[in-house]
Amino acid sequence: MSETILSGIPTFFSAEVAADPYAFYRTLRAEAPVHYDPELNGYLISRHADVARGYRDPIFSSRSYEQIIEPVFGRSLLQMDGKEHARKRALVTPYFRGKGLEAWQGVIMRNARSILGDATADAAEHLASRFEPGQTVDIVNEFCNYLPVYVITEMLGLPRDDYPRFKQWYTAHTNFIGAFGTNPEIDRIGRAATAELWEYLTPIIAERRANPGSDLISTLVTAEVQGEMLDDIEVKTHVTQLLNAGSETTGKALASMIALVLQQRELFDEIRDDRSKVTAAISETLRYIPPSQMNSRQVTEDIELHGRHIPAGSLVVLMIGSANRDDARFDHPDHFDPRRSDLEHEKVFNNTGEHFAFGGGRHFCLGAMLARSEIDVGMNLLMDRFPNMQVAEGFTPAWTGVKARHLPRLLLTL
Repeated sequence: MSETILSGIPTFFSAEVAADPYAFYRTLRAEAPVHYDPELNGYLISRHADVARGYRDPIFSSRSYEQIIEPVFGRSLLQMDGKEHARKRALVTPYFRGKGLEAWQGVIMRNARSILGDATADAAEHLASRFEPGQTVDIVNEFCNYLPVYVITEMLGLPRDDYPRFKQWYTAHTNFIGAFGTNPEIDRIGRAATAELWEYLTPIIAERRANPGSDLISTLVTAEVQGEMLDDIEVKTHVTQLLNAGSETTGKALASMIALVLQQRELFDEIRDDRSKVTAAISETLRYIPPSQMNSRQVTEDIELHGRHIPAGSLVVLMIGSANRDDARFDHPDHFDPRRSDLEHEKVFNNTGEHFAFGGGRHFCLGAMLARSEIDVGMNLLMDRFPNMQVAEGFTPAWTGVKARHLPRLLLTL
């Protein structure tokens, strides 16, 4: 079946979209809320209400992950449905909610302080001397990228000294997912990263089966699901997903928040002086520049949406970055405003559809509350230590990426 290609709308992988995805999103919402992209061979869904449906209507299935994620994650929670999904998600949920989450607050604070130089005999020691008032640092690559990796590796019981390897692996996975199967070299690197990670995990899993501890890998290898235990492949899949989800997006969001509030100095001063406003700033950052800009789905039946026919089996891309700036849902959506009244900030972390930085529906991000805690601790600690920090003179923050939107660098004078 041939598809009509609308003229004047750039293709998803074009340099024009990479330079300014938000202009692309505005065009989609106004002119083509259901848009077929020939490079993706799929349909882009860009309005808030339609993305909400995509997350909650079972016609929009996660079967697309068989090609887009499974080759690097294995068959993960992200693509499971029904009883299987509920049963296996229940294995790890207690570690990310309620008392389980509370137990990790000390881990987050300890790691944040360690990176900033409180500890002297750890993997972050080489960074500590630079975190002094008046010094200029790249806060992305010297703090934001480290904090979530250190936290998730401690939860998993992995040595954080291996941070460079973890970063190489999860970056390769992020690139793989963002390419949607269109780049053979990115495909090769992503698959190779998984092979290396799983080889790395093999002796660790064997050791935890023999001598389980209190870490998450030990929990996975000893857990029983309706009388059955997870095999090594299932454990590796869980660990791969947790390592990626726990590392990649949280650091990006923290860096974006720091840059956004410092660019409006009165916002930084307001949040620094009233810490109850940090949650609103986190929520608004995630709306304004979500680190993950889209998720994929596959429709299981023919559907009609905004006059467009989407055949069963088609790839559908739910454009989070676009939905989060839909002016039919948010006032002045292209303005960063933690004070906005059209967003219930606490609900953002609880799957109520305020915006979609954490996805939605049954696959709502398991680590949403953990991410919030890490960003909250990191931001508060920086404001405590460096109340006068500012973007370094002559440096302009510049975000990059389409599937994953982030700041590669952020120079601050502390």
